[in-house]
Amino acid sequence: MKPSSIKYYFREGFSGLLKNRLMTVASMATVAACILIMSFSYCMVSNLQYMLSQLEDDIGIAAFMPSSATAEQVETVKAKIEAIEHVTDVEYVSPDAALEDLKQELDADDILAGLEGENNPLSNSFNISIDDINNQPPVLESLNAMKTAGELENIKDAHSETEVLVKVNTIITVLGVLVIAILVVISVVIIVNTIKISVFTRKTEINIMKYVGATDWFIRWPFIIEGVLIGLIGALIPMLIAWPAYAQSVNMIYEYFPIIQNMVTFRQSGEIFAILLPFSLVFGILLGVAGSVTSIRKHLKV
Repeated sequence: MKPSSIKYYFREGFSGLLKNRLMTVASMATVAACILIMSFSYCMVSNLQYMLSQLEDDIGIAAFMPSSATAEQVETVKAKIEAIEHVTDVEYVSPDAALEDLKQELDADDILAGLEGENNPLSNSFNISIDDINNQPPVLESLNAMKTAGELENIKDAHSETEVLVKVNTIITVLGVLVIAILVVISVVIIVNTIKISVFTRKTEINIMKYVGATDWFIRWPFIIEGVLIGLIGALIPMLIAWPAYAQSVNMIYEYFPIIQNMVTFRQSGEIFAILLPFSLVFGILLGVAGSVTSIRKHLKV
């Protein structure tokens, strides 16, 4: 492609945007509105999944040893638990440490006074973390086998809570994908029809160029560049709105509802838009190009 041709394509592309200002603004507004809605949906789905993952991390497994267990037995059992597949961390909790945690949790130092040392009724235990909440059943199966062998006395897990979180996570993921997919389809349909109107107003110009011998691609390229510019600008606008709006919204939630921050946190705006920004720009450009190419196709058949 000659440099002179490239200059011509860009000059005509920019010229087309200015000549058809009304349709250009309408097309950009359509792209911006669609991407803004998709961005909002993505932020919601991403944060809900992030919060669920935080709640999953809090749901661990506690395994208790017999009160008569020796230090050597504790080390042996800990090594066996660490060797179980999907176990990522095993934290040993001594009876004294468990008592201190109980005092802080219940705020009952006076009531529990005198249970230190030999009077401590609590036993050695382990707080067990796993790599994925979905892998809890096989880990529990291995721990129950150790319990049957007498190495563990009791196992405490949040089985029902785990099942609820897994189901909620699955539902949110499926709904999120469906919503975004539907919005993508709607966006494509709207932008293609909007650009079709823009191309239709210039069908006479396209027909004249065909009759004087212009090739299809010679005609297409200015419209493709128009589509790229429309999609690019239309994608940048919602990003410039959504990024600061998201950050400000999270700060306001933390400010007015501080209790939420003690339970779960939102994703940082940088994490969200590190994915959303490039996706939106690429999607906007592809949307503009697809709209231009599709819209001009039938006008080239003269």
